[in-house]
Amino acid sequence: MKLKDIYLGSTDAKNELLANSPEEIERFKKLYVVPPALLIEKYFNNDKYFISGLKGTGKTALLRYIALKLDESDKIYSKFVLFKSEIDEDSRKELSRASRFGIEEILENSADYDTSDYEAVWRWFIYKTISKAILESSLSIFQNTPALASFHAIVNSEVAIKSKSGFMKLIPSIKKGNIEISHSPKLNLDLNWGQDGIAKISFSKLVKNIDDVFEELIPSEFRLNIFFDELELNYSTSKQYQRDSLLIRDLIVVIEKINAAAKRKSFNICLYAAIRSEVMNSVVALGKEINKPLTDFGTDIFWNRPGVTSVQQPLLHIVEQRINNARIENGLSCLDGASLWKEYFPSSIHNKIPQTYLLHNSWYRPRDIVRLLLSAQESYPEETKFSTQSLEAIRKRYSQLSWVEMSEELKAKYKSSEIEAIKTIFYGYKQVSTLQEFNEHCDSLKDFYPEVIDLLKSHTVMNLLKDLFRVGVIGNLNKPNPNEQGKMRWSFRGDENILPNQKIYVHNALLAHFSI
Repeated sequence: MKLKDIYLGSTDAKNELLANSPEEIERFKKLYVVPPALLIEKYFNNDKYFISGLKGTGKTALLRYIALKLDESDKIYSKFVLFKSEIDEDSRKELSRASRFGIEEILENSADYDTSDYEAVWRWFIYKTISKAILESSLSIFQNTPALASFHAIVNSEVAIKSKSGFMKLIPSIKKGNIEISHSPKLNLDLNWGQDGIAKISFSKLVKNIDDVFEELIPSEFRLNIFFDELELNYSTSKQYQRDSLLIRDLIVVIEKINAAAKRKSFNICLYAAIRSEVMNSVVALGKEINKPLTDFGTDIFWNRPGVTSVQQPLLHIVEQRINNARIENGLSCLDGASLWKEYFPSSIHNKIPQTYLLHNSWYRPRDIVRLLLSAQESYPEETKFSTQSLEAIRKRYSQLSWVEMSEELKAKYKSSEIEAIKTIFYGYKQVSTLQEFNEHCDSLKDFYPEVIDLLKSHTVMNLLKDLFRVGVIGNLNKPNPNEQGKMRWSFRGDENILPNQKIYVHNALLAHFSI
């Protein structure tokens, strides 16, 4: 069997299900490895519905796996809402306009801001999504009662605007706090209807009315799941960043409230959401005490298991699973772990066993391992094993791709010119340094690189290092004795903050790109 015969998957889980064919679905479920310490059954029975983790840790894959496993029943329907892909900048502007204040007024008058505004818009959005899903799936999620007819009538009562199509139809058009609706006998609303059958009503009052009707629905045996994925922030301007933070914060609040109502009423509905750690940190800082629901009803994905050897790390099960699956597809038998690594990897790479080499060149994320092995596979498709030569030959490319990913995470706080300045600081520097040495190095660059001056005007060196630690560009090395190996600290191992009294350690995978 050659490397080209091994299906390693994609760096983005949703690309593994593009055709959504039965073959793709079965292979995805068969190859999926549940993250360690995650109780998957709790997501199947609605006890948990939030997922958080650093970029690339497998949040999208987990959501897809949950949906596919639940959809094995013909009485369950799942729908995905992709915040980043589907809710584009125009849609986010509309969501913001639909609230009583625009983002500028929110930021300037935060003391007067009615924080329920975004919640009301999200409630409307979710109710419309539920109604749409029920109608398009033809599943009786609720019993066919007058309350259900009223629910559909209210959420679809807004006067149609011709310029709105597709996703934008789910966002209400509100003027001065009011929304225009068309008359229907099923609405049961006492309003002053015009001759054209249209009336204005307070948007918050209309949403409250839907809340009341929603509580009157009667469940049936069918189930609906709605998955919110790609909850990411727009980094272009600070106003967009703040607006998206508020939107995501209130979406989290509304998901928890609607799920609580559904559980109380025994409705077969569950809303799920996957949130990147850096987004969650930004959102939590805005208040509303969302930490509690995220903790009670969520799991933070960490692949690193402290206290076990490299060989036992769960992340490597992904590699073993995919190679063994390829063996089966090629008419070969499965290999146990030790035999598999001996068959497809060299005994050592730079004096390290291959398992340790892969882990130390990753951030303990499935995406890194897949990217590294895919690069080797694409460069040496006819080889029969991942040789030292193949893994060494792609170090530069893998390092560059890793930096691109780190850069995307840094965009949450840094401009493109500032990220380029960060690269300048590390380019040709050294892997291990003290805080004092790093400070002196930054100062020495100011005479030659104006972009470094601009970066350090806006960000202190310590704040810069905190952010670089958070995304995994650097870690800490505590090595009191030069003869000892030293102890490493990394954000992806659960260490929250950098310790300034310990040495700064640039991640192994970035050395080639930084020419260190």
